[in-house]
Amino acid sequence: MKHSNRKKKKSGKHSKKAVIIIISIILAICLALGGGFVFWKMTQREPTTRDNHIQVATQTVEKDEKILIRTEAGQDPVYINAIEGMPKNSYDDNGFYTDDYGFKAYSHNGKEISSVGIDVSYIQGDIDWKAVKASGVDFAMLRCGGRGYGSNGILYKDETFEKNAQEALDAGIDIGVYFFSQAITVEEALEEAEYTLELIKDYDIKYPVAFDWEHYEFDDARTDTLDRETLTNIARKYCTEIEKAGYTPVVYANRSLLYYEYDLAKLADLEVWLASYEDLPDFYYDFGMWQYSTEGTINGIEGTVDLNICMYKY
Repeated sequence: MKHSNRKKKKSGKHSKKAVIIIISIILAICLALGGGFVFWKMTQREPTTRDNHIQVATQTVEKDEKILIRTEAGQDPVYINAIEGMPKNSYDDNGFYTDDYGFKAYSHNGKEISSVGIDVSYIQGDIDWKAVKASGVDFAMLRCGGRGYGSNGILYKDETFEKNAQEALDAGIDIGVYFFSQAITVEEALEEAEYTLELIKDYDIKYPVAFDWEHYEFDDARTDTLDRETLTNIARKYCTEIEKAGYTPVVYANRSLLYYEYDLAKLADLEVWLASYEDLPDFYYDFGMWQYSTEGTINGIEGTVDLNICMYKY
């Protein structure tokens, strides 16, 4: 009986140890899963409108990553610090080619995913949009208006916008718009956004609404002394108001503006319309549209016109 009792006590101790071990394992697994979930949440960026439009998955910039950049064709490249977490340009240079109409196109996994576009203003004059459509154009970015260079910074409507918008849509061409900004305060950016929304409210805008801020280099301009932080806040305000109204905002700029004059870390969720006039798009970060020429010629337009390719799906 004594031997039998010792066995029972020993068995009970083993059972308690087994329970403790099992509980410890379960806790360790839970902690590991919980920590993994927390780490995953920390490394995930918030969803953006870009996620609804991209067709080529992007990687993001890693910590302490340096990149070699140029802002002008033929310029000696320089190293700068990349912006951690920014989506990278993930396009394969070999995927760009010239289509049957003579425009740039892009193929991903053996399938053409790009669309052909132009951007126009009053400078192009009277446009035969049916001829433009027959030339292979899918979309057009129309200047809807802008702000003057002078000290008063008067807002104006592009005199051809309404005609171009209606006739392009009638010809089966999708449209987006751009506003030529010369804002110098966040309050003026809000004014420009509200003016843009009023101009475009009666049209089916499928492509983005672009914030186009540029330097005026031929004379004194109201924007000459604008600093980086203010310019970034201006772009953010304009784009926020456009997005609140249900449109897709995009920032139009060349590489110099994007690398040096905007604080891109504060605009990381916004889409980019890149202006770069070379055979391939030499820009480190992600972009959806690329204006690759200012010297295009198309049936239906007298003179030259800007040419664009879009890899996002709108």
